[in-house]
Amino acid sequence: MDQYISPRRRRKSKFFFWLLIGVIILALTFLVSVALAYKFYATSQKVIDTKQPTSFMQSLKDIASPDRKPLQGEQYGRINILLVGLAGKNYPGANLTDSIIVASINPKTYQTALLSIPRDLYVQIPNTNSYTKINALYARAEDSDASGKSGIDDLEKTIADITGQPIDYYIALDFDGFRQIINELGGIKVQVPKDLHDERYPGPNYSYETFDIKAGLQNLDGETALKFARTRHDEDGDFGRAYRQQLILESARSKAFSLGTILNIPEVSRLLDTLGEHLRTNIQLDEFNSFLDLIGKIDTHTTLNKVLDAGKPDSVMAVSHVSLGGVRAFILIPRTGNYDETQDIAKNIFDLELIDRKKAAVKIEDASVTIINNSGVNGFDGKLKNLLDKFGYQTAIAKPVEVKPLRYSQHTASSDTTVYDLTGGIKPFSLEDISKKLGAKISIYLPDSLSAQCQGADFCFVAGPDITDKLNYEENSVQDLENGYDQQQVDEKTYFNLLKKGSNQKF
Repeated sequence: MDQYISPRRRRKSKFFFWLLIGVIILALTFLVSVALAYKFYATSQKVIDTKQPTSFMQSLKDIASPDRKPLQGEQYGRINILLVGLAGKNYPGANLTDSIIVASINPKTYQTALLSIPRDLYVQIPNTNSYTKINALYARAEDSDASGKSGIDDLEKTIADITGQPIDYYIALDFDGFRQIINELGGIKVQVPKDLHDERYPGPNYSYETFDIKAGLQNLDGETALKFARTRHDEDGDFGRAYRQQLILESARSKAFSLGTILNIPEVSRLLDTLGEHLRTNIQLDEFNSFLDLIGKIDTHTTLNKVLDAGKPDSVMAVSHVSLGGVRAFILIPRTGNYDETQDIAKNIFDLELIDRKKAAVKIEDASVTIINNSGVNGFDGKLKNLLDKFGYQTAIAKPVEVKPLRYSQHTASSDTTVYDLTGGIKPFSLEDISKKLGAKISIYLPDSLSAQCQGADFCFVAGPDITDKLNYEENSVQDLENGYDQQQVDEKTYFNLLKKGSNQKF
C-alpha cells in the first residue's frame, strides 16, 4: 500500500527541490564569475605595465567596487589615449608601430576625435641628439627592455611634443591580436569608401599577394580587416591607410561594447586569452569599470577624424629625405619646421571649424608679403615664397639688403627673422598667422634701408639665419614617399636596424 503524502509535504518537498536547484545555479554562476575574474586578474598581470595589486582578492575588490574612480584627464574635460598598432614577433620589423592614433574623448559629451600620426614622421629620439622615423621609437627599446615600456615612454613624450597634449593612457596591440579579436567578435561591418585593388600587399616570406575589396558595407573577418588596415597601394597611399584604420577602430569598438558581446562570458573569456598575449596598456584595474563605462557611451555618430597628411594645399606635413647609414630614406616633417600647426589641430580637435574660420579671416584680409632673404642661404627666399603661397598670401621676393644696426634706435633692424607690419594693424589675423607659423618676431618699425624694397606690401618678411635650421630642407613628392617603400635599397631587416639606430642628420 502506497504511503500517503499530504499536499503540504509535497509543496515543502518541491520548495526544497527548487531551492536546491537555485543554490546550485547561484553557486555555478559564482564560480564562473570568480573564474572569469581570476582570468582577468591573471591577464592584467601580463598586459598592464605598471605595478598591480599583489593579491587576487584585492584585484577582485577593485573590479567589483561600486565606487567610480575618476580617469586621468577627466578633470580637464579631455582624456587622451594613445592607440598603437604594431606588427608583432611573427612579422618583419616586429615592433615598428604601423599605426599611431591619438583618441581624445570628451567625458561630458562622449564625443570622440581620432588623430592619426603618420609613421614616417621624422622626430628626435628623446634624450639623444639623434633622429629617426616615429614608428621606430617603440622598436628601439626592444634590445634593452623586453616589456617595451621605455619605448612607449619615448613614444608618449614625442606625441606630447607633436600635439601639445598630455597622453593619459596608451593601448598597444599587435597584428595577430588584432586579427584574433576581430574573429572573436564574429567580424565587423565597415563602410568601405571605394574599391581597393593592391597587387603588392605584403605576403609571407617577403612575397606579395593581391588584396581586393569593393566599395560598400562589408563584413570583414580578422584577416580581411588587417589587410584593409594595412594596404597602401592606392592614390591616397599611407594617408588613406591611416583613415581606414580609424574606420576599423570605430566599428570594432561598437561591436565589442554591444550588449550581446559584453554579456557573452565565453566570448569575453576568449578575448582575455587573446589580450594576454598581444596587448599592453597602462589602464589600471581600479579604473577598468570607469573606462569600460566611458568607452561604452561614446557616440560614434559624432566621431571626428583627422589625418596629418602631405601633398594637399592645406596639408601640414611635407615630404623630404635623409640618409640612414648611407641609405636614402623618405620622411615626413612639419612643413613649417615646427609643430605649431599640428598642435593647433590637436588643441582644437573637437572644433576644427575654428581653424577654418581663422583661414577664412586670413583669406578675407588678402595680405601681400615681400620676402627678403638675409639668412645667408642662397635660394632660401624661394622656399619661403612657396610656403607663404600655400598659406594663401600674395608674395614677392626682393633682393637681400645689408642692414647696419643703429644703436639705441627703435628702428634698429634685427638679425632674427622678423615680420614687419606695414598695415597699421588692420590685418591682425594675417600678422599672427605668419609670425606664429614661421616663428618670426613682430615689429612695426621698418628700417629705412628696407622701405624701398617693401613699398606697397602689407608685410615685409625678413628671413634671418635663425630660421634656416627649421626650413632648410629639400622637398620631395608624396609619390617619392610611397615609392620609397617599394624601391628600398636594402633588405627589410637591414632597414629596420638603420631605423632603430637613427641618424644625427635632422633633415
